Amino acid sequence: MPPMIASDQDILARLGHSGAPRLGAGSEAQVYALGEDRVARIMRPGARLVEAEARAALLREIAANARRLPFRTPAVESVHEMDGRVLAIEARLPGEPVSHLLTLCKGEDREKLLADYLDSAATISTIAVARPAFGPLLGGESLRAPRWEGFVQARSRDSLATCPPDLRAAVALAAETMLPEPERPALVHLDYFPGNVLARHNRVTAVLDFGPSAVIGDARMEAWSAVAYLDPEISPAATDADRAQAMAWLAQHNLISDYMPAKRWLAAAWSFAHDDAALMAWCRRILLTDAA
Repeated sequence: MPPMIASDQDILARLGHSGAPRLGAGSEAQVYALGEDRVARIMRPGARLVEAEARAALLREIAANARRLPFRTPAVESVHEMDGRVLAIEARLPGEPVSHLLTLCKGEDREKLLADYLDSAATISTIAVARPAFGPLLGGESLRAPRWEGFVQARSRDSLATCPPDLRAAVALAAETMLPEPERPALVHLDYFPGNVLARHNRVTAVLDFGPSAVIGDARMEAWSAVAYLDPEISPAATDADRAQAMAWLAQHNLISDYMPAKRWLAAAWSFAHDDAALMAWCRRILLTDAA
């Protein structure tokens, strides 16, 4: 008989925090509050300790090079393997998700919040993380390439192998899309959306979840993705006025011309995410409807 795998609640009990409130959940882990200052990030069953340790090392590197920025990034205190489960103890970051604040804020407060969400996205590329190739910072060695174009095409081809059958033709077309080569490589979160950004008093206080999606790439992709992810499937609390403000912000920064090709590439890149219904709905609309 295979060994029993502990549940999240078993792990929390071992940590002395039975019944700890869950703060968030994703495809990789669930996050629970351990009081006011710390959280437990309990990886899904099947996660490996070596992967958690690699993530912790990357987050330490990012945090060390982001100290001058006005927002915080995740800080891992320790990584453990316990009863067949892998978990990380991390600092609890201040603020509430922008996705939640968008259900509350109105008027000038809302405009300021969205403006700081966008401006903060543009600063992520200033975090000094150097690598010899474009591509993923965690895993994905086969996708790395000496040029941005090489990674862009490799990521699309990788998604083509796993995307739903009705998206294959559109993803194959996206794999042929040529995106501009950046002047220099930069850190790109690539999953910067309102649910991964915390804020307080209309100012961003923390950016979460630098993980397998994070790459060395084109800094402009952070701006394009931050705007694209305001679409209703991904950010239902965002309004048409919010999206208009975001598009005006792109125009102000001379980022309009390549926005739609970048958005289609993002949809193709995420088309492997079968377990995320909202994200898949967005991918389908961008790849099938908007491209028609």
